[in-house]
Amino acid sequence: MKTQIYLWAASLCLLLTLCGSGVRKKGDLEVIPLEAALEKQKGLKVSDCFKKVRYVPLETTNNCLVGRGALAQILGDYIVVISEMNLCHLFDKQTGRFIRSVGRVGQGPGECQSLRGGWQNPHNKLFYFPGWKKDWHVYQADGRLNHTWRPSIRPGEFPTFAAYDYLDAEVNVSYYSETDKQPARLIAFKGDEPIYEQVLPLGMGNKEVEADEIALLSIRKGGTCNVMVLKRKNGKCSLMPYGNINFWHGGKELYFKQPYNDTIYRVSPKMELQPVRLLDLGAYEWPFDERFEEKKDAIYPASFLESKDIILFRFITNVYDEEKHLTYNALYRKADGIVKVSPFKEKIIDDRNGFLPLQPLFVSPEGEYADILPADEVVAWFEEHTGKTGIPAEVAALKKVSEEDNPVVVIME
Repeated sequence: MKTQIYLWAASLCLLLTLCGSGVRKKGDLEVIPLEAALEKQKGLKVSDCFKKVRYVPLETTNNCLVGRGALAQILGDYIVVISEMNLCHLFDKQTGRFIRSVGRVGQGPGECQSLRGGWQNPHNKLFYFPGWKKDWHVYQADGRLNHTWRPSIRPGEFPTFAAYDYLDAEVNVSYYSETDKQPARLIAFKGDEPIYEQVLPLGMGNKEVEADEIALLSIRKGGTCNVMVLKRKNGKCSLMPYGNINFWHGGKELYFKQPYNDTIYRVSPKMELQPVRLLDLGAYEWPFDERFEEKKDAIYPASFLESKDIILFRFITNVYDEEKHLTYNALYRKADGIVKVSPFKEKIIDDRNGFLPLQPLFVSPEGEYADILPADEVVAWFEEHTGKTGIPAEVAALKKVSEEDNPVVVIME
């Protein structure tokens, strides 16, 4: 009997292997133990995540005013800042000097519905902005319109949705949620035409909710991607991502995760899905068959920011509850398997420079994370720390920022 127990224990150890300094594996999959980390929350610090932090004050002129609520991204040598005023500005990544604006909003030829909700392709420095007819206006970094992308397969009517991203310089990829006639699927496009398609079995043929069944819409903030809660007239709820919640990049790799599926896949050029990681949600799992049910503590992953060494991601709990829903930051360190979770509102404490806390919402393929600090918060910090000594030189240089200036972009590696 003891021999059988030992053999069983040995088999279990092979199933959940500890690699390196603590990386868990289940078969060939890396396991991210999110349940355990959520139940033992720890504050996130800059030293947990990054080796370098650099501050870039943006030039301020009448041609490039940014305002609050902007999103900072990195594209090669550019800092791309997309403001709540629907403006897209390019700044020099080293100096913060304003270079030019890209894209324009309007209803004329080549004009966009919004400059938010699109993406940039680092392989060719093209900017994709949503048009008015389920198409995309594609701009060059020099500000000129390149073409309009009209994928021949369009998403279904609201509340079905599609998410888009790039695979390489020539191929775009799309995830289409299921409709009453089509299963959920991945499609690769070269130009306007599809070249590969992958049908996803989860949720096949199930349209989640008809538009005329919706009684109330509300938004949950999930970092780079928000989630729309659709409350039905019969009291049940469902979710619709408000942005790209499905694709993300880690260096040269493209990754994909389908809602209510805890497996993370690497996407091949032919849309083949290779399982690479598993989110261990434990008691917080939210199965597809229970997606309309109000599960109090179920975890709904909302965005992933991956680099060579770490994955920063956000998830929401109690997502259907207007009062109790919470968004969290989570860190997964690839080298040692460490997972840390803390409330999103607490941000990442800057224990390296002792400056303002950070909340990166973007990472480049080169592993440069970006955040943006409003000028008035920078000014207020120095006013609150008058007489403080030992301030690092790169932080002290920000004393020249005034409340009327453009924000400061923070680049973390």
